[in-house]
Amino acid sequence: MTRPSDAVPRSPQSLARAAQILIGLHALLDPTRPKLFDATDDGLFYSRYVSASALVGLATLVTFLLWFRRCRYNAQALSVGPFAHTPGWAVGAWFTPVLMWWRPRRIALDIHRAVGHDPAPDTTVTLINAWWAAWIAHMVGSAMASTASYADSVVLSVVSQAVYLIAAVFVILVIQRITAAQTRAVATYTPAEVAAV
Repeated sequence: MTRPSDAVPRSPQSLARAAQILIGLHALLDPTRPKLFDATDDGLFYSRYVSASALVGLATLVTFLLWFRRCRYNAQALSVGPFAHTPGWAVGAWFTPVLMWWRPRRIALDIHRAVGHDPAPDTTVTLINAWWAAWIAHMVGSAMASTASYADSVVLSVVSQAVYLIAAVFVILVIQRITAAQTRAVATYTPAEVAAV
């Protein structure tokens, strides 16, 4: 069986850099943070701050999903093995109720394993798991904060924001690891390769 001619891998470097920058920026501009300091501030500055944060958040989401999708397509082109989930799930899994709690992590692990890794101890799986644990903790903390009393909400929001920053650092590192591995693999890829399945 030959690899599909339309599945030529491309380096995800430019998307990776953009996603990393936007994730870092959004972690600093998260629109929920000002509410912790002054819940009564409804002025023009706060309104513009929230609007700018929302735009950065949307750009971050779109760029990260484009990077994730590109890496999933690359993984399919570079790997000889089958995948449990189609490339469409690289985006759809993030928006599917219930599945969004674990399937994106599974796809990230598949992307990592498709390219292979150096014989040295591989910490990328641990890094992916740490990112995912922090992300889920942030999501749960944010949901709990939205339904808690004001005093509890402030505490939960602070904890959730701290965990969000940790998740942002981890995902930036995950992007770096996966992109570096795929860039090396894409550099040695030849379209004439044939994979026997």
